[in-house]
This record gives sequence, C-alpha cells and structure tokens, in this order.
Amino acid sequence: MTDTLIAPEWAQPGTDLSGSTVVVVGGAGGVGEGIVRALLVAGATVVATSRSAGRLEEFARRIDDPRLHVRELDLLDPSLSEEAAALATEFGGLHGVVISVADWGRQGRKPLLELTDPEWEDQLRQNQTTVFRAYRAFVPLLDADGMILQLNGLSADLPFPLAAAVAAGSAATKSLTRTLAAELDGRGPRVYELVLGFIRTRPRRLAGIDDPNWIPATDVGVHVAEVAAATSPIAGHTLHYFIDQTAGPRAAADQG
Repeated sequence: MTDTLIAPEWAQPGTDLSGSTVVVVGGAGGVGEGIVRALLVAGATVVATSRSAGRLEEFARRIDDPRLHVRELDLLDPSLSEEAAALATEFGGLHGVVISVADWGRQGRKPLLELTDPEWEDQLRQNQTTVFRAYRAFVPLLDADGMILQLNGLSADLPFPLAAAVAAGSAATKSLTRTLAAELDGRGPRVYELVLGFIRTRPRRLAGIDDPNWIPATDVGVHVAEVAAATSPIAGHTLHYFIDQTAGPRAAADQG
C-alpha cells in the first residue's frame, strides 16, 4: 500500500530538480516516504537516511528507483559532520536537506510532572539536539541557492497534554530554525520551517488509521520539491504551515 502521486490543485507547473541531490533525513518514515516519492518525480537524486539498516533495505526495495540512494545516519553520532561531508563529496554537492525526525520516547504518554530526568533528557537529545546537529553538519555543505527544511507538527504552537516533552521539542526547534534563518539573512542556503497538520501515511493506513480529509504525505512532498526548486509562491518566506489539504501550504502572516 503506497501513496500515489497525484498533483494537488495548488501545485506549480515546471518544478524540475533534475541534476540536484536532496538528502531526506528520516526518509524511510511515513512522511519522509511521501517526500522522497515527490522529489523523485520532480527529477531529483534522493538520499534517504535512517538509523535502521533493515528499514532502509526494505524501503529501497519497495521504492525501486535508480535515483534513490539509502544511507545509515544517526544525527547523534559524534562523526556526523564527517559523514555529511562524505555524502556531499559522493554526490558532487548537495542542493537540499529535509529533516523529518521525531521521537515520542519510550515513556509513552505521561503527564509532564511525572517525567523522570532521564526521560526528559532523552527527549531533549532526540528532538532538539538532533536538529541542532543536523544544521551544524549540513548547512555549510549546501549550495548557495540550496535549502534546508525542518518538518514540525502543530505541537510547536499548541498545548500537547501527556506529551509535554514532544511539544517542548517542537516549539524549540521551530524557534531554532527561524533563528538560523535570521542569522544567515540570505548569506547561505534558504532555511525553512514547515508545520504540518494531520498527514496520511502508509504506516498509519496499514495500522487502520486513516481519514480522507488528512493531507497525503506525497502532497507534503510536492510542496517540499517546489520549495527546493524555488517554484513555490511562498519560497521567499521562512515559516510555512500546511494544515488544510484543499487550501495547501501557506506562509505565516508574520513572515516577510
């Protein structure tokens, strides 16, 4: 069971990433798969990463596209910068990086005041430190006209009872991304934060969790491809929201 790529009504014509390499960190995940598929349709060479070799092998067999490459990558690995640089060398430079990572932790749903110190610290590492280290490793390697984009959820803006550490990480990385964009101020790759609503993914459908009103993961991928190619009408804005399937992505009102 896979997403079929049907271009949404808001899609822009002429999005062509031929000759460009895009790394999708977490590309073998549910949302990541939709992004990988859309980038391949747009002509990109795609490097999908995961911490799991087995997941990557299954993913590569299922997608079965010669422009898809899979690599093990752990954002907490001390050698991350060297591994990122090796990817850039292997593929003759990188045009884009998409960060699609999130970790609910092993504690499950739990009230904030019941979290232990180790549970809290693990969530900080998995959902905040990972994004910081990805930026530090990849931003210096990207083309000047390239882009780096972090995916986030509405917990970045809303209370998230019984998952406070997840929400804290979402809010923190949203701020981190916007701060990076302000610090670079056009002197480097374009930086984006994409906040998502409910997404239809292959793993959710396999688990019997689905709603036709949710946003297809491939629609998220279409927007990411348009941002990478700078064909999106909101490519000049840092903060994007995609919470309504019909309306499509929009830029936050406070972004110029």
